[in-house]
Amino acid sequence: MSKHLSLALCLSLLASACADPSVDEDPIDEPALTTDELAALPAGADDPEHALDHLREGAAVDDGATFDDDEPLPFVDVEVVDDGAPRFAALLASGLHPRASDALRAAGVAAWRITQTIGDAPASAGYHAADGTVNGRAYCAATDLSVRGLTATQIHNLLERLARAGFAAWYRKDGVDGWRGADHLHVVYANAKMKSQLRAQVRSFLVGRNGLVSNTLYRWHDFSDAAVRAVKAKFAASASGTSNGGAGVPARINTAGAPLTVRAGASASTAAVGAVADGAYVVIRCQKRGQTVSGTYGSSSLWDKLDGGYVADAYVATGSDGQVAPTCP
Repeated sequence: MSKHLSLALCLSLLASACADPSVDEDPIDEPALTTDELAALPAGADDPEHALDHLREGAAVDDGATFDDDEPLPFVDVEVVDDGAPRFAALLASGLHPRASDALRAAGVAAWRITQTIGDAPASAGYHAADGTVNGRAYCAATDLSVRGLTATQIHNLLERLARAGFAAWYRKDGVDGWRGADHLHVVYANAKMKSQLRAQVRSFLVGRNGLVSNTLYRWHDFSDAAVRAVKAKFAASASGTSNGGAGVPARINTAGAPLTVRAGASASTAAVGAVADGAYVVIRCQKRGQTVSGTYGSSSLWDKLDGGYVADAYVATGSDGQVAPTCP
């Protein structure tokens, strides 16, 4: 493609100016927790929800080698129906949100490691109480996982896998990072409707804190920027944990400044039907091949279908250079 044609195409794709492909995404910007959010966090000691008799694992399997690396498998957040008629899908464990179940599979977690979804501790603060019903089944966005048989390195890798799959995640190790109690992983799937206590925990994760009322820096594991961005994108897809509408693949617009034009079809020659701000989090419903575009992430013929129309994938951070969502009809 000639330089003049490339410039013309770039100008037609963006609502104002062209992006500089050498500019990477902005640093993660997350405001500090509010007073109400801090008050919603758990104490981290003498917690009946996480006593050993409430963390019930299955028959242990030697699966530690699964976590010798930190890369989860790709998956797409499925559509769910709030309080709708039963649409039964296979879940790793009862009480999981369908998207959380798929994300746990993608992270390599086997059913036997799931020790708690919807909890039954009568004296608890309710962090594991049901968050609602989807597809005819009650769920809790929070899940506890066993670390039995895992080395410290494997736990680090598992935490990274879980975050990259969309979980705010912490290793609750007795005496570390403000936790007193049984050792386990506590995770909250960010693309689900959840109670205010869990929303506060996701926010605590996004600012690098321990998810407890002390809200101190979490030091046991240093999550990669990619992992934190994945959780933030999932949380944005669920409207900060207030909606179950985020079906698809969460992603982020990256033009290095200019709004990205939304088109009626997979080509810059189709009508402009809107624009999306640089840095905005979006949900990709499906993808299709169309006009090749050169953008922030190189050249690509992929176009991403959002709720309002199509945008060029070359300007969208998806975590992959290839197709990440189903093919549009």
